[in-house]
Amino acid sequence: MIGRPKKKTKVDKPPTRGTTDRMKQYSAEYLAESFLEYYRQLGHTVVASAPLVPEDPTLLFTAAGMVPFKSYYSDPTSAPYARAASVQKCLRAGGKQSDLENVGRTLRHHTFFEMLGNFSFGDYFKKEAIDTAWDLSVNVWKIDKKRIWVSVYEDDDEAHELWAKRIGLPTKRIVRLGKSDNFWGPVGDTGVCGPSSELYFDTGAKRGCARDSCRPGCDCERFIEYWNLVFPQFFLSEGGDYDPLPKPGIDTGMGLERVAFILQRVEDNFHTDLFLPLRTAVKNALPGIKSSEHFELAVNAAADHVRALVFALSEGIYPSNDGRGYVLRRLLRRAVTKMHPFGVKKPFLSGAVDAVVDVMGGRYPELHQHRAGAKQIITAEEEHFLSTIEQGWNKLQEVIESSRKRESRSIAGKDAFVLYDTYGFPLELTAELAVDAGLTVDEKGYRVAMEEQRERSRKHYYATRTGGKRAGPGRGAEKPFVDVPGVATTAEDTEFIGYEELACEATLGRYRVPGEDVVEITTDRTVFYPVGGGQVGDSGSVIIDDERIDVVDAFREGGGIVHVLHWQNRRDDDPGKFLGANAAVRLQVDREVRFATARNHTGTHLLHKALREVLGDHVAQAGSLVAPGRLRFDFKHFRAIGADDLSRVEQMVNGAVLDDLAVTYEDVPYRQAIADGAMALFGEKYGDIVRVVSIEDFSRELCGGTHLKHTGEIGAFVITHETAVAAGVRRIEALTGRAALGYFRKVLDEQAKLALALKVSPGDLERRIRALQDENEALKKKLEERHSEQAAGELDDALEKAQDIGGIALVTFRSGTADLAALRRSGDHLRDRMDRGVALLCAGEAKKPIVLIVASDRLVKEKEITANRLARLIGAEFSLRGGGKDHMAQLGVRGPDEFDPIVSFVQSWLRER
Repeated sequence: MIGRPKKKTKVDKPPTRGTTDRMKQYSAEYLAESFLEYYRQLGHTVVASAPLVPEDPTLLFTAAGMVPFKSYYSDPTSAPYARAASVQKCLRAGGKQSDLENVGRTLRHHTFFEMLGNFSFGDYFKKEAIDTAWDLSVNVWKIDKKRIWVSVYEDDDEAHELWAKRIGLPTKRIVRLGKSDNFWGPVGDTGVCGPSSELYFDTGAKRGCARDSCRPGCDCERFIEYWNLVFPQFFLSEGGDYDPLPKPGIDTGMGLERVAFILQRVEDNFHTDLFLPLRTAVKNALPGIKSSEHFELAVNAAADHVRALVFALSEGIYPSNDGRGYVLRRLLRRAVTKMHPFGVKKPFLSGAVDAVVDVMGGRYPELHQHRAGAKQIITAEEEHFLSTIEQGWNKLQEVIESSRKRESRSIAGKDAFVLYDTYGFPLELTAELAVDAGLTVDEKGYRVAMEEQRERSRKHYYATRTGGKRAGPGRGAEKPFVDVPGVATTAEDTEFIGYEELACEATLGRYRVPGEDVVEITTDRTVFYPVGGGQVGDSGSVIIDDERIDVVDAFREGGGIVHVLHWQNRRDDDPGKFLGANAAVRLQVDREVRFATARNHTGTHLLHKALREVLGDHVAQAGSLVAPGRLRFDFKHFRAIGADDLSRVEQMVNGAVLDDLAVTYEDVPYRQAIADGAMALFGEKYGDIVRVVSIEDFSRELCGGTHLKHTGEIGAFVITHETAVAAGVRRIEALTGRAALGYFRKVLDEQAKLALALKVSPGDLERRIRALQDENEALKKKLEERHSEQAAGELDDALEKAQDIGGIALVTFRSGTADLAALRRSGDHLRDRMDRGVALLCAGEAKKPIVLIVASDRLVKEKEITANRLARLIGAEFSLRGGGKDHMAQLGVRGPDEFDPIVSFVQSWLRER
């Protein structure tokens, strides 16, 4: 047992430079190092921080220091050490432990934070944990012991006694709290659990709620909990009994940010050396915004969220619409939305990335190598969200106003779903913004609307993919498999030997008839590769009693591989008798189709590697299709790829093709494959033994697909398309082999036809096309000038006919143009000529009819009327979408007939003013 530390325990004291420089004296770096050194001298093994992505698949993120040690508490003998200490990076932004909603509202909550912890696995217990927590706090760090309070579980007399009699803490500063505050676990319905004791720092009455009952456990900002001592001493059984553990343990957690706040004596966590540079960087990225309490809280949220983003991105977690990626996307959108009320319309978060790396990179050097990628990804995500947030924000205001008109205290679930589905506002974000407006969200209605949308999507999928019939081979078959009559071998597992062979003899096992002209069979072994991992299933034939029957697909069902037969001339309605009499069959894969598919699969591996080389290590596969006719590769990247980079990728792949690199395969343990640098798909489930496909020193990936023997067999590789398929996900389509050669021939033929039509040589095509473009632009400019002269006269007439409503001129104008850019120029023309006026312009004949709203500079300056405000009012009245800026906004309308009612509404509104 370690006992109470003696005075001679050596831990470097903070540098003594006077109390005026406490931020340097008690820097976060010093606090982390001194904590680890203190427990190192007490026999603890110092363990490096585990990744944010835990090994436990039931957890989204590592949310506490004990997560890497969780299994040791139920089985201490499995621990490689009896006691440990760590500084663990943690992320709490999803699930029950999330602090996200409080970030930007309180001064002490964070999503990403560092947890200092000491742990015992059946070695020492409460006395030693309490002794060391007090000694480090008071004797090493010199926290004022008169300002330390503690809480204990209401039934934990042992902990109360230790604090009162052994430590000597006055009983008035020892608070007993209930299970929700001071009892940990279990994680799930059963498991290890136990009481806890927490250390609080009294920041003073000025930060409190002034209630007589204010003490630890109060929600106000006065008592800051900085260290939690958990005593895992029970196992909760299925019967509800708390059985004592034979070897109870210790699990403590202390927030580095909070202890830094206490010792640096700053106003809150966000003004410590961990956050002050981040706040400064955020503000520098947002010049000209006047400080206010709400703005400072928004800056806190942005500083917290960008730190969490940088750490998550450094571990290869990228924004997406599900799982961990969804949490990142939510963090970023929350930060952007917090700043929107202050007029922030451009990306700003990436401006704080350097500050995060500079502050944290000393202890986490991996941040340096991911600095550039983090900036790129964060900026791209901001740009994407900012492109929709304006309309989403206006829609939210409409919804809030509509709720208030109905005298409802809740936003309808359907409205919340529209905000998510159309504008990218997650439910949680809408709920937060609703709270700011004094409303709640009908979450049940939201889930109903979400499920209705999913059902519509499912119906649409089946209608378009299957003609409304069966969903496809092996996906919802109406009939179960039955044994082939008289066949002894009906094993449900199929041996796949198709990596090396294209034909084999096999024995039938089971069959079923899912539809007209279709029979599905299983065999004891096969050469047909089943659809999976993005690769389509093989096609070919099966020979039964000298009859050749087409095999059009293969897929895996359970442990068996199912062959889909297109059997047009079946001998009877039930082919069982025929199959039973001819159980020995020959399976033959279509060689040309197999090799065309293999060219595209090996080409996909080359493409993946080339993209990472050219664009950066953040590129990760997000989906693929490997078919005989083409390949499609989806990957995580956050902006369009320029022509030069696409050319470099294509050249790199073709370089590997010309080098004729050897393609080899081996089955190895999963952990060994990863340790050797093989790439695996994030989120994919792998077995203990995996197949690794290596292309000499060029590429190494986990893959179960079929490949070539040498890259030279690809022949040629050409990229045909590059596009976006989702936020942060790009798609490349490419061709190989004969398909690539056919593509080249087609392009050359089209080029020749175009050159003939323009009466130039193919080499002169670009020059001739540019000349035609210049001629076209000149003619277009002349036409615009003529239209502008005509429109200016019409606008001046409209201005002369303006109505005077309470000293405000109302100008209305129906434009004959379908050019929305020309309509906006007309709006600027009127704005320059109006003193105190509002103009409504309608382009009813445009492909997407709109009403443009213009407010004069004087009205905006005097804060009387803005175009954006009018757009929201009109939109709410007529159920239209739109918005814009103070001087100009627009609304999408259903047609020109809506213009007159809108004019009447604005006339009435101006008169009422």
